[in-house]
Amino acid sequence: MATAGGAAPPGMDEKARRTRDLLASFYNTDPSASAAPPASPASLARLSPTATAGSPLDSINSTSFDPEIYMDVLVQQSNLESLLQRHVKMAAEIKNLDTDLQMLVYENYNKFISATDTIKRMKTNIVGMETNMEQLLAKITSVQSKSDTVNTSLFDKRENIEKLHRTRNLLRKVQFIYDLPTRLNKCIKTEAYADAVRFFTGAKPIFEAYGDTSFQECKKASEEAMDLVIQHLQGKLYSDTEPIETRAEAVVLLKQLNYPVDNLKSNLLEKLEDCLLNLQNEPTQASIGDISKTFRAYLIIFPDSERRLIELAQALFSNRYESVRENLKKRISSTDLLAMLRSLWEDATTIDEVIPEAALPAFSLETTRDIIRQHIATAFRHLQSEISDALIRTHSTSNEKLEESQLQTTMETSKTKVSQGCIDLLQEFHHLIDGNTELLVKLRDLIIDWVQEGFQDFFNKLDGHFHLLSGRSKSFSQESSTLDPVQIEKVPAVLVLMLSQLCVYIEQTTIPKVTEELASSFSGGGARSYEYGPPFVPGEICRLYHSSGEKLLHHYINMKTQKISKLLNKRFTTPVWIKESVISTVLKLCLKSLQEFVRLQTFNRSGFQQIQLDMEFLKSSLKEFVDDEAAVSFLLKEVNNAAHERCLDPIPLEPPILDKLINAKLAKIKGQNPNMQ
Repeated sequence: MATAGGAAPPGMDEKARRTRDLLASFYNTDPSASAAPPASPASLARLSPTATAGSPLDSINSTSFDPEIYMDVLVQQSNLESLLQRHVKMAAEIKNLDTDLQMLVYENYNKFISATDTIKRMKTNIVGMETNMEQLLAKITSVQSKSDTVNTSLFDKRENIEKLHRTRNLLRKVQFIYDLPTRLNKCIKTEAYADAVRFFTGAKPIFEAYGDTSFQECKKASEEAMDLVIQHLQGKLYSDTEPIETRAEAVVLLKQLNYPVDNLKSNLLEKLEDCLLNLQNEPTQASIGDISKTFRAYLIIFPDSERRLIELAQALFSNRYESVRENLKKRISSTDLLAMLRSLWEDATTIDEVIPEAALPAFSLETTRDIIRQHIATAFRHLQSEISDALIRTHSTSNEKLEESQLQTTMETSKTKVSQGCIDLLQEFHHLIDGNTELLVKLRDLIIDWVQEGFQDFFNKLDGHFHLLSGRSKSFSQESSTLDPVQIEKVPAVLVLMLSQLCVYIEQTTIPKVTEELASSFSGGGARSYEYGPPFVPGEICRLYHSSGEKLLHHYINMKTQKISKLLNKRFTTPVWIKESVISTVLKLCLKSLQEFVRLQTFNRSGFQQIQLDMEFLKSSLKEFVDDEAAVSFLLKEVNNAAHERCLDPIPLEPPILDKLINAKLAKIKGQNPNMQ
């Protein structure tokens, strides 16, 4: 049913809605309903009982309801079945209204009885209250009367008493001023520096006003005592054994005394910096704990020193990480490196709890990333260096007459060095990704990529080094080259053959084994950008070594072919039977024989100088008889060198003396034979 006061709230149930409608109709809360004009039959005729649910009910509940008109409309517009349904519905509504009305009567009756009982109790409690109020008024009046009597009797003496009280307070202050030096000394003995500062700051205004007159001695003694207090406070501030609270209290007291603490702050920060320099060489957990406490104390004592503390903390860890980088130059194991990095990470986390603005964990993570990458690259360089050293030793000792057993042993050693070195390196790197610390978890994907990239680069450089050792390439990087040009020119063919076999072994055995280990222990990664492709491509490396093995084998064949060709050319050279050629050959044989003869003799200084003079004279004299001047000059020099080696005191003649003697000899010969040109 609709209410006269308007629509009911949407969340209200049926019973509550009916109760609300009853109350609204009883109290007539909708004045428009009673003031509405009577409904005309025409207007009611336009209203269908089924058209809108609210219109017939509003007509029934209004004061202007006309039952005859309403019945006429219903009879005209409704059939018998609708009338019966309307009758049943209205009978149920009437019954519900009777029940609700009865409940309202009962509730109102109970409230009326409760109100009656409350009024009776109030009447009972009020009885006797008026008597008590009258007694209270009488007592208040008596107290007021006595107070007026006391004020009247003491009025004349009050001013005198107040004056005496002020005088007494002044005398107490004066006495306090005179006793202040003694009080301060007692505070110094008992180390009650807070009381001393409080006493002095309380008396300071009096000293400023009267310190140059009546209290001059007291002021001087008090200031001397406070100088001692300041010294003791400074001592506590600089002491490393004092707790943080004591040092912070010392700074607060110094500030209350208007003592400039900026200088103290600078000195303390310099002292802290020296302490950090001493501790960074041998960092321990205890020292890091002390540093953390010290930083916390400085932040409490000097809140404005945060920027300087951040710089000190960053410098401390920069130096410690630099020490780790220095250790990388020496070959250290991954376990030792991880121990150092884990200790540094824990220390950085500890300091970060005190100074988070320093961002030490982020700095440590970035630096650790670079160090681990450098460690991996260094390990590959060491492995390449070991393989290179083994091959260089083979290079220096190998010759064409090596026995087959020795060659096989050297070959097996080189294969083991390459294959086992790679496996050992993988086991070493496995420690870097095997830990479950926060630091390693963050870098795991990067480490996997670096290891795979390292093997790719290692095999490429090793291939280039093989070509360098074989003499095929002289443009290989100097980082991995420890051979000089003279050695490269004397590469034996057997070494080239060994390098070719080693390339085949790496292609067929080492690379598949490394690939298998990488797939089982170093799978994942993904930190590398996709545009660069996979970090390790075994197929590419296999093709590279397959090609290198073939090239080195062809190079070995060429070397053997060239050697045989030179030998054949040397043995089967056609002699030239002309006068100049015969003379040149005879002179060469003579000079070679002279060299062998000189090597069997022993000379003093004069003999060596005579041979030097003779060889120099022959150099100019034999030019017109030989066609191979360079070969003759070389043989003359060899004779001179042999004499030098066999001389007990090999001091040669100076070039000007040689020229003078030769010219004199030529002039003498020319004088004996005028026809000589």
